[in-house]
Amino acid sequence: MVALTHRGITYTTTAGTPTMNLDLQLQGGVDQDETEWISAYPGALTDFEARQTDGSNRFNPRMVSLHISSGMADTNTLTLSGQCTKILSCIAQRADATANIAIVKTSDLVLTFDMEATADGTTDDLTAMELWLLVV
Repeated sequence: MVALTHRGITYTTTAGTPTMNLDLQLQGGVDQDETEWISAYPGALTDFEARQTDGSNRFNPRMVSLHISSGMADTNTLTLSGQCTKILSCIAQRADATANIAIVKTSDLVLTFDMEATADGTTDDLTAMELWLLVV
């Protein structure tokens, strides 16, 4: 396992080495339908807390670009931890134009990979990968 911690998020791979290319915090306002930050306010300010009613802090969305060195193969995973609660979306690209990439979000913070070098699905593609994530 190889881990990279950058700006409060730890990226742990079961193979390959992650390198940070870009970590862009997206701040375009707040979700107008989000009300979990409200306790009993308005009413009594003593009930108002800096944490959400569910006890967790919300994080702004982040666009993250990772380079994962060669070695990622079938059933290898990327696990996020720290200042994040969910992977919303992911896009991957391999150096080999003939490679097939399948990524399954096996939980809110875990991605499982299936990379094949050929269409017959018998040869793993172990070339480096560029991975774009939208994370909150």
